[in-house]
Amino acid sequence: MPTARELTRDPQLGLTLRAGDGGADRPISWVHSSELDDPTPFLAGGELLLTTGIALPRGADGQAAYVGRLAAAGLSGLGFGIELGHDTIPETLLTAAERAGLPVLEVPHRTPFIEIGKAVSQALADARSAETHRFESARTALTTAAMYGEDLGGVINRLSVELAGWAMLLEPDGRVVHARPADAAERTASVVADLDRLRTVRPPSSIGMSTAGEHVAAHSLGGGSTLAGFLVVGRAEPFCPVDHHVTHAAVSLLSIALTRTRTAADVRLRTVALTLLLSGQRAAFDELAGPLGLRLPEPPVVVLAGSGHSPTLVDSGAAADLVAGQLDGQLIAVASASQHLPSARHLGVSAPTGFGGLPVARRQAAQALAEATRRDAAVVRFDDIGVGLLPDAADPEVVGRAEAVLRPLREHDERQRGELVRSLRVWLAHHGHWDPAATELGVHRHTLRYRMGKVAALLDCDLDSPDVRAQLWLAIRLVS
Repeated sequence: MPTARELTRDPQLGLTLRAGDGGADRPISWVHSSELDDPTPFLAGGELLLTTGIALPRGADGQAAYVGRLAAAGLSGLGFGIELGHDTIPETLLTAAERAGLPVLEVPHRTPFIEIGKAVSQALADARSAETHRFESARTALTTAAMYGEDLGGVINRLSVELAGWAMLLEPDGRVVHARPADAAERTASVVADLDRLRTVRPPSSIGMSTAGEHVAAHSLGGGSTLAGFLVVGRAEPFCPVDHHVTHAAVSLLSIALTRTRTAADVRLRTVALTLLLSGQRAAFDELAGPLGLRLPEPPVVVLAGSGHSPTLVDSGAAADLVAGQLDGQLIAVASASQHLPSARHLGVSAPTGFGGLPVARRQAAQALAEATRRDAAVVRFDDIGVGLLPDAADPEVVGRAEAVLRPLREHDERQRGELVRSLRVWLAHHGHWDPAATELGVHRHTLRYRMGKVAALLDCDLDSPDVRAQLWLAIRLVS
């Protein structure tokens, strides 16, 4: 951007810096002309104000007040046209301007104010063009480094050059992957708190901070609920807008590269971590949680089970405190019992529990999901199912006996790809009525009759007995 000092170097303007040399390098944002005693209500700051001094107060105190108002408004300079209202610039005004650090340019009679406006406008256009060129050049260099480099170290190295500072790429747990120059890694401890703050919001996000003699910006990498790492940059001088644009370009490139290579692996590892947590293996889960950026919600917790048609629970609003994945065709998540439930077509919610009760809660959530699907309801809580007997029956020993009762049917289904368990569940849900049950299953009622005959033979039971039906229904609800 142009400055008062640079304008004095244009011989066609013939401007002379008469006061405020210390502020002559402040950038000029625009040019404005005014003969008002107080033009500051019409100024935004950063302007070069042009005046002939026609309305300039005569006394030293009035001129000092005039200069004080301009300086307080953040002007980058005052252009004073001579040989119009004043043959020369009043010394009292120059003294006040020098004291306030406000640059004063003497404008000769031969130089129209509009020529100064044109010069500043052209300089601003040139500056914008130079900024655009610098950004495009930097973005091209970063993209090339990302595409053709063996790793992302080339991007970090290029970014440190473009910013004339230092840069670091870190893992989600804060471990340094690349640092340029190498000693930049020593600054990791100073940004730990800022990385913790970034972990609480969805990436990409950023935090800027200033310490003694250094300006630092930390950025989280990734997208949606996936935290892929962090980019931290810093230098002694403040970052300008182009620096921010260049850094954001690097953030986008790094996020894409990291997410592309890690998403598939992370999904598998998250599923493993969730399985360990739900099976009660807390120590094994904790070993995976750190590198994956997983954080357990505050207990009491619930297990959520969503149908395959639901939006993925991982993308709900509180992903930082949600351990989720896809298990057995269902979207499963462990969340705080007080958390707002994510939207889903069908969602089953277990009873609140501690982490030790997650194995039972997993089965409860599946049972609640089955009920939500049967009712075509958005959400069904396990505690609201039936008359309250199922929670008491969900003892591990009872569940084990239920699994043993249904094992012959499951083994038959696995060997012959039958649907005996599902057919039995639907038939019982329709109270033994053949036609509606067959319609839901999409089979002929004679096919359903054959299947129920097979069930009776494999279980060696009488399906006409209400006691048998009740026990089989309970078994299915406990283990499905």
